[in-house]
Amino acid sequence: MAPVEELPLRDTLPPPPRGMHPAYAVVFCLNYMMGSGYLTLPKAFADAGPWWGVTALCAVALGATAAAECILDCMERAKWIAAARTLPESGGSFCRIPLDRPPSVPRLQREAPRPTQLPDLCALYLGDLGYYGYVVALSSFMFGSLWCYAAIFAAAISERLSWMDEAAGVAVFAVLVLPLSLQDLAEQKKTQAMLAFGRLAMLVAMVVTAMVALFDQGPVAPAAPLPPVAAIAELAPVVAFSVVLHHSVPQIVAPVEARTPYTLNVVFRVAFVGAVAIYALFAVPVALLFGERTAAAANLGWATYHHVPDASDPQNGAKSRLVSYLAQFVVLYPAVNVVGAYPITAITFGDALLALARRCRADRDAVFPRPPARHEVQLARLAACIPPLVGAALSPDISKITGVTGCFGLALCAVVPGVLALAARKMSPGPTVHASALNGPGAAAALVVAGTGVGALAFVGAVAAFV
Repeated sequence: MAPVEELPLRDTLPPPPRGMHPAYAVVFCLNYMMGSGYLTLPKAFADAGPWWGVTALCAVALGATAAAECILDCMERAKWIAAARTLPESGGSFCRIPLDRPPSVPRLQREAPRPTQLPDLCALYLGDLGYYGYVVALSSFMFGSLWCYAAIFAAAISERLSWMDEAAGVAVFAVLVLPLSLQDLAEQKKTQAMLAFGRLAMLVAMVVTAMVALFDQGPVAPAAPLPPVAAIAELAPVVAFSVVLHHSVPQIVAPVEARTPYTLNVVFRVAFVGAVAIYALFAVPVALLFGERTAAAANLGWATYHHVPDASDPQNGAKSRLVSYLAQFVVLYPAVNVVGAYPITAITFGDALLALARRCRADRDAVFPRPPARHEVQLARLAACIPPLVGAALSPDISKITGVTGCFGLALCAVVPGVLALAARKMSPGPTVHASALNGPGAAAALVVAGTGVGALAFVGAVAAFV
């Protein structure tokens, strides 16, 4: 066989495309976390007690930050292993070659950058059992997340448009999100940025109106907090559901143009600190105001919000109209927001399903000489998008789905990153460019222990809710 020609980089590759600014990555992180699962936080805070809620939020966010940095560390170690085995670097999750008989590959193929997908990391560090276990947990979490997003849209639309039922709302949602789910992330950065600003405006409106009503008239229906164990069992899956983005860390960081690799660590720290501040400022006043009457999707409480002393007073006319417009915006904006959150979750889900399908279809030692074709990627994303839409049309109640989905979220944002970090250090020891106190062996072990314990407690509580 003729030798493979290795040409200089400048003679064979076009100039690399301009990367994405780290600030956009922070926006993507917030959009992944705040798809609209955060709207379930006030209900959990009201049931468990606001201060228990803030404590749980800070603890889970700290663990989530550590988990994201553990994944960055594992990705860097995977590059070391790939270089040592002369693995081809093109093809992403879908390129697999015999490890004991490395083929002759050109330098360009070995050196081309690629994002290491989470299924890859599980297969590399944990073997087949870890790979399939991760795919089951990821599929369960994403299916539940997409189901909740569609149900939130349908509930918001049917609340304001009495002539449209929830099934019709899901159909409208499908028309909006399916085309976006077939696009890549880099094509959506401006859309995602606009949705993030709109979400911030909605949260400000909710917080301001809730605090005004709270100080003027007090709680609507004060709630008695749960005992500590029951409070943790209820809070853990809901808070985890609101901070999970770890399954998409490779997709988030792949297009980022970072000055140094450690910039990626900072991206996740900023994102989680911002999420904690936003969640706490939002969930506490809403939970205190509505108490035991807090809706499962908190924005629906604004459907009847009318905090104007006397709407018939001419001096209060403008105030009454303003409050009415704000209330409609708060009720309806989550429907717009999930239009942006659904596609970026579906993209990750579809890519994972495609990797699984190609792995099952071919022999483990088969060589995939090319990445999947565009139509293959789009078919996989459609397979990820459509079933949750059907589920939401048949059963739009999210109160129980959120609890179970959050249990899988705990596994994805704590247990899996911790186990991967420990296995990666054993296979490929030494410090990486992403090394920090948050992804050391002690932090990784703490993630595994805490995630397993709290996850088991939360799962028992979620199952009890169905009985």
